[in-house]
Amino acid sequence: MARVKLLSGMAYDIATFEETGIADPVLKVFGELPASAQPFAVNRVYKGPQGRYEEVLVVADPDGYVIFESDPRVIELRGEMFEDLYRDTVRDRVEITALGEHTLAFYLDGRLEARVPVFIDAPQSARASGVLMEASEAALKKGSLCWLTIPQRDGTSLSRPAWYVQQGRQLFVLKGEAEQQLPGLEEASQVTLVVKSKDVKATIGEMPADVRVITDADEFERIATLGLGTRLNLRDGQDALERWKSTCTLVELTPHG
Repeated sequence: MARVKLLSGMAYDIATFEETGIADPVLKVFGELPASAQPFAVNRVYKGPQGRYEEVLVVADPDGYVIFESDPRVIELRGEMFEDLYRDTVRDRVEITALGEHTLAFYLDGRLEARVPVFIDAPQSARASGVLMEASEAALKKGSLCWLTIPQRDGTSLSRPAWYVQQGRQLFVLKGEAEQQLPGLEEASQVTLVVKSKDVKATIGEMPADVRVITDADEFERIATLGLGTRLNLRDGQDALERWKSTCTLVELTPHG
């Protein structure tokens, strides 16, 4: 018998969603840890064989300890031609003791169907320093695109996706008309880096990033050569390196909290 598939699932802070209209996989905590998470919602979409299933939702901390487990509830799926959406609000006390990546797990009839990441936003916690950076670094290693908010000369800002080469916490971005257009990037001293989770297609957070134009030819070639292995759908293959040298600007981005 075919298994039920989780097409999408997410836990997100209700107040943030009501304020911004954006649902990101983040639980919010006020004060120093340990502290209770603010009320959050859990949305999920299942697709699978018609029938009734007993569902349990579980949130675990970075060490795997369960910090929330929902009461069992019966859900009914309409069949494999349908996508069934369920929404719940959690107002129970869910104590957050760690700042690392948490896990939201979905069980049907006692069987684990899927896991998705959940991140913690603790703006009033001194312990939160550096956690966004670590989570973003991990997400960037999994992905291939980030979003940059670039200040413009007229005082406005422009948001653009950009593919990158990652070296530690530094990102290197090639800009050129035949590659990717990022107006004003090399003229800015700082941009805003928006990091999204590849797993759940949602924003983890954003942070400032210092801008440095690479002018040394050897450094340019070394970094650009790495880009040959990360750039998707290169029309000119290995010859792209020469094109980049003649038509592109290479920019280093250093994010900081």
